[in-house]
Amino acid sequence: MKKIIKRIVSCVLFVAILLGLLQVSSLIFQPKSNDKAAGIHYPRANGIFSEPKDSIDTVFIGDSEVYHSFIPLYIWRDYGITSYDVSSPAQKLVYSMEFLKKTFEKQSPKIVFLETNAIFRKSYFEDEITYKAEQIFPVFRYHDRWKNLQLKDFSATVEYTANENNKGYYFTKKSKPATDKAIKKYMKYSDVSAPILSTNKKYLKEIAKFCKKHGTKLVLISTPSTKNWNYQRHNTMEAISKDLGVDYIDTNLLRDDIPIDWKKDTKDKGDHLNYKGAVKVTNYIGKYLDDTKLFKDKRNDPSYDNWNTCLDKFEKQVKKGTS
Repeated sequence: MKKIIKRIVSCVLFVAILLGLLQVSSLIFQPKSNDKAAGIHYPRANGIFSEPKDSIDTVFIGDSEVYHSFIPLYIWRDYGITSYDVSSPAQKLVYSMEFLKKTFEKQSPKIVFLETNAIFRKSYFEDEITYKAEQIFPVFRYHDRWKNLQLKDFSATVEYTANENNKGYYFTKKSKPATDKAIKKYMKYSDVSAPILSTNKKYLKEIAKFCKKHGTKLVLISTPSTKNWNYQRHNTMEAISKDLGVDYIDTNLLRDDIPIDWKKDTKDKGDHLNYKGAVKVTNYIGKYLDDTKLFKDKRNDPSYDNWNTCLDKFEKQVKKGTS
């Protein structure tokens, strides 16, 4: 009996010590700022957390289709509406939910656009376990920072101070045309619906519920892509949007309003848009936002002068033509 008690005590002590080590190491490995130098993952997306409180009108959340399609500084230039691309490569819905919740800790956007490509991305039970483990112990996400730790990392203070000039947008003028075969097949009509995983349905419902709770309009949006989008996926999203009671915009069908030239407006054979394509999508979305009459034009508000500074820098970048 004494041996059993001794073993139980030993196990409890071992677990307690292990959890303590994970907690301490998490405090150390957690990036103390939101820039690349601090070790943060996806600094473009995390740049939103250094924006002034309640200064962002709308956000675009999703994978790389987002940061190749929406130019927040042009929406600002044309309408005085502030927006941000809260997107990361191959983003899964569990991380879309994380970005959404973290955004609302400091911002109160009136519209949240969720790009739909991530809804069809494969997601497994172990992804959810990994995510939850990272939330409890950030060391699981940032364990690879051990080579670059600095003295300030041993402080518990976390301050997101790094500003992202392009508000999450990834600028590129690279051009590689889609193939004739892909263009011909693109958005060919079908009455079949594409399947989605039950896990993704769950997260999508959670995102819709979260937005409704905060009085925010959720808009599902499919950005132009010959590689990622088709009529089967359109049918699925149209049905889901009706079921959730939210708006759905499929830009792939708006050929007259968004005349994408798949020989010139894509950087990688129809997967993502380049700058020329993004301008066309942004022009449409900017007008959509303005037509809602939900936003005040803030271009003459001195507290938003930084947006004009960022716009000047971006226009110089466009003129120079470098990514």
